[in-house]
Amino acid sequence: MRHSIAIRKTCSLLLFFTVWTALLRPTFAHRPIFTDDKATGPDTAILIKEPQISQVVYREITKDSPQVWLAFDVPEKFDIFVQIGIPAIDRQKDFRPVMALVGPGLPDKDVPFELPQNVGAKVFSTKHVAQPRFFHEHFTGTDSWILRSETVALPQSGRYFLVAYSPDNQTGKLWLSVGKKESFTLQDLWEFPVWRKRIREFHEIESKKAPQKQPTESAPKRETDQAAHFESKRITRAFRLPF
Repeated sequence: MRHSIAIRKTCSLLLFFTVWTALLRPTFAHRPIFTDDKATGPDTAILIKEPQISQVVYREITKDSPQVWLAFDVPEKFDIFVQIGIPAIDRQKDFRPVMALVGPGLPDKDVPFELPQNVGAKVFSTKHVAQPRFFHEHFTGTDSWILRSETVALPQSGRYFLVAYSPDNQTGKLWLSVGKKESFTLQDLWEFPVWRKRIREFHEIESKKAPQKQPTESAPKRETDQAAHFESKRITRAFRLPF
């Protein structure tokens, strides 16, 4: 009897996890990384262990912390996908942080911070972005403006950095993401409530006014998110765990 109950619980959990990941993928592709690393330079950079996996870091540029540094190691012939965005908070509508790839084999480039030895940089400006792409992430209930997305063929193997900073000395909140491959684990399911709370706090979701949405091509995406929401509620009720 106990054995059959245990089997039923396990099967229910696996079914719930399968449904959960299927619903999560279209609307929450990035796995968040929360760390106490200062991320203010190459020596304190946040290490991204699998840069092919879609991951995101939430940080704030301040006068005391003018850059955000991520680090990752790649093999030869590696294409890296990088993206920068900001929470859709009204006071941030003119915030235009830059992202730069730093590493071996990249061209010489003047940047407002010291580079490690024997590396170059490739800078991706966002100053020209008048209407950033609006994105609503349903599972956390947060809104963002995506400023720029790039896929870069890295010239050689080694350690690279993704750095965010403001060339105009602006301050504000931003997020950096790397990788495109979606990968979630059972552990992610248990951690999701904590993720959601921290991401909502970062976006000031309880206190901010409704964001000024930009008319962009992402509107159909929002409709997809809403449809996924109702389907999620329906399936969750149907497959409620029996424990």
